[in-house]
This record gives sequence, structure tokens and C-alpha cells, in this order.
Amino acid sequence: MVPAIKPGSILVVNKLAYGLRLPWSEDYLLWWAMPEPGDVVVFYTPFGEIAVKRCTGLTENQTFMALGDNSLQSYDSRAYGPIPLRNILGKVLLL
Repeated sequence: MVPAIKPGSILVVNKLAYGLRLPWSEDYLLWWAMPEPGDVVVFYTPFGEIAVKRCTGLTENQTFMALGDNSLQSYDSRAYGPIPLRNILGKVLLL
């Protein structure tokens, strides 16, 4: 997400923006919102790494596409495909 988020930046993340998730569970108990295109979300990649990317849209099978702002150097959904919604950790409120 460089240049939008520089290394060492502190982010404010709302972990309840999309629903209620128990700390020891990988699934949400209750959803009250879905990520909108343009939302900056924190999520687990398919490889288990934590990433911060911009949601570009929901796709079929409860997944979303995430793209980095630095499109030439970003490792995002173009490389690893759509991400399951259950992998979302929260929505970034302040950059």
C-alpha cells in the first residue's frame, strides 16, 4: 500500500466493522455489513500472512478481490486470487 501507507505507520482498525467474530474462531458469528469497493481492509492472505489492501469488489462464493495501491509492485489478488470473506480481520479507519 505504499505510498498510501508507509512502513512503520500506525493504523486504526475497526475489527467490528463487518461483523462479530470470536477470537478463537475463523468464522464470523454474525455479519452486519460487507466490504465496499474502496474500503481498505486487513485480512489473512491464502498463505496466512496479514495484509492491508483495498477491496475492489465482492465476487461469487463469499470472496472479495484486494488490490494494492502500488499496482506495479503490489502482491495482491492478481497473484493469489480472491480472498474468502472469513479472512477479513477488520476495516482500516485511519491511515
